[in-house]
Amino acid sequence: MLTDDELFADIARRRAEGLDFKRPLGELVARWRDHAGSVVRRVQGAFMRGSPDDADEIFQDAVGKFLSKGLDQFRGVSEHMPGKAASPRTFFLRIVKHCAIDRYRRDREDLDPGARPGEEEREESKPETARSVAAHAAKEDRAEAQEEYWAAFHRLQAEHPNEAAAWDLYHHQDVDDHGECARLLRISVANSYKRVSRAQAYLKLYLLEARRLSEES
Repeated sequence: MLTDDELFADIARRRAEGLDFKRPLGELVARWRDHAGSVVRRVQGAFMRGSPDDADEIFQDAVGKFLSKGLDQFRGVSEHMPGKAASPRTFFLRIVKHCAIDRYRRDREDLDPGARPGEEEREESKPETARSVAAHAAKEDRAEAQEEYWAAFHRLQAEHPNEAAAWDLYHHQDVDDHGECARLLRISVANSYKRVSRAQAYLKLYLLEARRLSEES
């Protein structure tokens, strides 16, 4: 059986020669369906919405975008790690993630459209105002947490670049198995596990140190 890279190369060749490539493309993306489901569940957890039935619709949406634009956009080079090769699966899973984010962001906006221009404030809108204030405070807390996280990650990159590279692939680029991480980093699978685990420990330490300094200041 052809590897993902070999099958993708065959698809690219067929497409360039004007031959039918949809059947091998269907075979290729079918291999990634389970991984796509993992990405969708991750996004659902972040937005705290969605159902298992959404995964198939988002997958089909991503396949459509991969077919219409992705095949032309894929360059085989990592966006976040210059000089490193990127797999077509990683590229496709990034499309899945963006499709899921767009879907749940739209859903959230539809459920909370905000006040309409010219609408008079009603007495019953006061609880809504309180909820909006609470939501705004939570958003600020999340923004602060994000800022702390990225500061810790940049420190990790400076002090432990190998661990940072593994963490970046596994958690930022949707490479959701250590076999693929190991291939991209040209290390063993066992080392991929170790680097991600060490990165997590360093990040926890950095965040604790940053919060302790913040409390003391």
